[in-house]
Amino acid sequence: MNPKIGVELITWGRDGKFYPESDQLPKVLDEVLSLGYDGVETLVDAFGDISDPKELLSNKSLSLAGLHMLLEGLREKQVDAALDLLRKTDSHYLLFSFAGEKENTEEKYLKNARRLERIGKKATRQGARVCYHNHWQELINDMNGMKIICTETSPEYVSIAADTYWIEAGGSSPAEYIKENLDRIAYLHLKDGTEEELKKHEFPATELGQGIVDFEEIYEALRSREIEWFVVEQDYTKRTPKESMAINRKYLKEKLRL
Repeated sequence: MNPKIGVELITWGRDGKFYPESDQLPKVLDEVLSLGYDGVETLVDAFGDISDPKELLSNKSLSLAGLHMLLEGLREKQVDAALDLLRKTDSHYLLFSFAGEKENTEEKYLKNARRLERIGKKATRQGARVCYHNHWQELINDMNGMKIICTETSPEYVSIAADTYWIEAGGSSPAEYIKENLDRIAYLHLKDGTEEELKKHEFPATELGQGIVDFEEIYEALRSREIEWFVVEQDYTKRTPKESMAINRKYLKEKLRL
């Protein structure tokens, strides 16, 4: 297995924004490239004022690993815009999260599973792949949320983007979860967290190797599966984004030889 290593640009959010805006993107991409990453994951809006996203990424020798969207309040035109951006950048992965929405109810999971199936069919026709990104909410109550999503969607249309930290926060072993769902996992979010962050279900500010997630065990669990992208996702940082992502990249090189 020789995955490409990407980075989620949420770490570069500032001034009340979760992600860098399009006028900040070229500078952020320079930092990403300088740290030895292969690509980035972000929102469609990050490319809002950029006329040629493919040229920008190509000039920075980077790829678009994937686009991330929330299911709550999602409109069809937003999906079409994301698929169009993936097509323009020769990219393939469209990630969704929060199928349970604020209520985290079975009704919401069923509704959004049906929506994911429809989007997955459309994406497949356009050469893209829909993946569902888990948080801790889907892993509690005997993994009820993920069970609904996986049962009510087809593997050919909806894959799993496994988030290591949130699996742990939901009370499961990331390595065991990956083994049990290996055939459906198509994308990986590498995220670490401390015991305190996990207990509070907080979005973490912890670099890889500085929390309690066992990434070596996770990597072993994935050895028989070809995953195109391993994406580092650190929601917050107590350092600068560049400093944190340098620590994360060094960890992957030294511990996993990635």
